[in-house]
Amino acid sequence: MSKNLFEILPADFYKPLTSKYRRMYADAILLIFNTFKPEISYGVNRDIIVRSLMDYFELDDDEISFDDETYVSDARDKANGVIAQLKAAGWLEYEQTDDHQLNVVMFEYAIPIIESMNRVIKEEETEYQGLISQIHSTLQNDELLAKPYELIIVGVEESTERLVSELKRLSVSIKRYMEKQTNEMDANEVLEHFFNYHQDIGSKAYLRMKTAENIAYFRSSIIDRIDYILSSSDIMSRAVKGYMEVRKVEDADIAYDSLVSNLIDIKSAFYKIDDIIEEIDSKHTKYMKNAVRRAQFLLATGNNLEGKLSRILNLMAEDVSNERSALFEVDEKANMKISIYPQRYISPESLKTMPVKKQMTDIGIINTAPVMTEEERALYKEALRQKNRRRFTRKNVNAFVEELLKDKERIPVTEIEINSKRDLIRLIYISLYAGNQSNIYKVKRTSRSVHIGDYSLPYFEIIRR
Repeated sequence: MSKNLFEILPADFYKPLTSKYRRMYADAILLIFNTFKPEISYGVNRDIIVRSLMDYFELDDDEISFDDETYVSDARDKANGVIAQLKAAGWLEYEQTDDHQLNVVMFEYAIPIIESMNRVIKEEETEYQGLISQIHSTLQNDELLAKPYELIIVGVEESTERLVSELKRLSVSIKRYMEKQTNEMDANEVLEHFFNYHQDIGSKAYLRMKTAENIAYFRSSIIDRIDYILSSSDIMSRAVKGYMEVRKVEDADIAYDSLVSNLIDIKSAFYKIDDIIEEIDSKHTKYMKNAVRRAQFLLATGNNLEGKLSRILNLMAEDVSNERSALFEVDEKANMKISIYPQRYISPESLKTMPVKKQMTDIGIINTAPVMTEEERALYKEALRQKNRRRFTRKNVNAFVEELLKDKERIPVTEIEINSKRDLIRLIYISLYAGNQSNIYKVKRTSRSVHIGDYSLPYFEIIRR
């Protein structure tokens, strides 16, 4: 039976991270952990730890208390107090060396927790290609079949679990970005949010997963190799012995069943990855559509009916939210021009039964629709062509960029004229379609912003492929 986490961790282990000084303790834990890195073990002289913490505490003079009675402001007192509190909570212990020096030693169960803290802070991006290549090369190495469980199955199982976990994390990341798209965002915030998403997700993790690090390239050979191991009695016999030795299992039948179950779970994980990627694709597409539609709506020129209604409603909403304005008090002139009518149809979701009405009527005369002349047909086709040329399709955007580049190899975004809101929306589509491998261009993004006309947007360069 597997242990519970709190059968391993001390009762007060998380107490420093839930106290009112939790930020200070979190910084101190990571600082101490980084101090151990150059050493050959997770232990270092206490004086070195104290000096490192003193450097941290000398940046501020705030008083802190470790017992809610006595307050200290001296950097050395703070450093000694933090070490004492972390030792009492079970993060650290003291170790006496042969030369009578006192070392601070990190408990082994604290190490993976601190490493996880580091990963959360840094938001490190997983190299899916690295995980897949590692799984694939390990399974294909015949030299490792001498000890299949220790050298192959254990590593493949851990890497597969991490791969699935990281793909799920990518899905959650996209969902988090979608939830940040609120109705309160103005046009600049929508654009900034879009470019941040494209930089952090779209052009990094998502694009790599769909192109250079596509899992499908290796999946068939990985599954075939697992089937080969399962079908080989000689390999399975050695794997069972390794399992019994590593897992301390005495019954060979139990070891065999567990081993087969583990290998089948690895195969199932690679089949399940398709469902995870499909969910990621759906969320990615939904985010992109929402961002572009929201930007188009907010950047509307206001000359169309939708823009005018939006402007009127926004002004009325601002007036209603004003404390000096009576709730829903509307100008008399507005009352003469605006009427709100109730819905007078029964929705399919309504609890009331929808009445079915049948009425027999006389059959009317079938009118023959007028036939278009060749000239009218040609004008209609030309109108459709003009409409299609104005759409922001990938083909049209690609052609626009090709005209921009001409004989140039690259062009900065600052050289692109923006004379209207439509030009700005086209600029968004240029960035959006840049990841498509069939385009003639790609985009190199930076972290700095530039002003073009009345707009502020991230600086990037369009480069010919």
